[in-house]
Amino acid sequence: MATIKLAGENAIIIYFGEQAAPELADQIAFYTQQLLDSLGDVIIDVVPSYTSLMISYRLNLVSHYDFCDQVEQVLSNSTVAPSEANSNLIEIPVYYGLEVGLDLDGLLTDKGLSLEEFIAIHSSKTYLVYAIGFSPAFAFLGKVDDRISVSRLACPRIKIPAGSIGIADNQTAVYPITSSGGWNIIGRTPLDLSLNKPENIKRFSVGDRVRFMPISQEKYCSLGGIL
Repeated sequence: MATIKLAGENAIIIYFGEQAAPELADQIAFYTQQLLDSLGDVIIDVVPSYTSLMISYRLNLVSHYDFCDQVEQVLSNSTVAPSEANSNLIEIPVYYGLEVGLDLDGLLTDKGLSLEEFIAIHSSKTYLVYAIGFSPAFAFLGKVDDRISVSRLACPRIKIPAGSIGIADNQTAVYPITSSGGWNIIGRTPLDLSLNKPENIKRFSVGDRVRFMPISQEKYCSLGGIL
């Protein structure tokens, strides 16, 4: 049962559960779209997360109590549909090379895996978008195979190149822009996921699925990748 709480003068948070899970992410993605379809004229923004959905709304058009009533009606009158048929499958080419995988060599040693085994493990799964991070194109993806799960770096890097693929605990992600960060870097995509391309603003949504597609160094460079 969803719980609605005040989050500011013109914002609420809807809690759908207590622990992140694929089913909960699918539920949040479904209700996000339902609320936008039904109340889009008064909603300013929606921010889905692992277990909740924050909504800001136009207080000049609807009162707090009326908005909460309308949200409750949408939630109670909607039945969660099967998600995989409605979510996007996003394929991301990745070059898993030691030149770009800044932590790859150490991980292979620590995990006792060959490069080929590591690539097969990371690229064999379809990952669920659980949340969107500091950028509209930074998607937190899970869950990685336990064989390659690894804690965040004790000392974060000041500069991680755009397109870097990282692992932190049981999650994986792509750095859309050059930035600091503490994820273990295992490869890089030649795709430009920055907001220099307007379509990237909505490239990832909670509930989408992501697959990483291994490519060769030659293919990576031909697609504009930088070593």
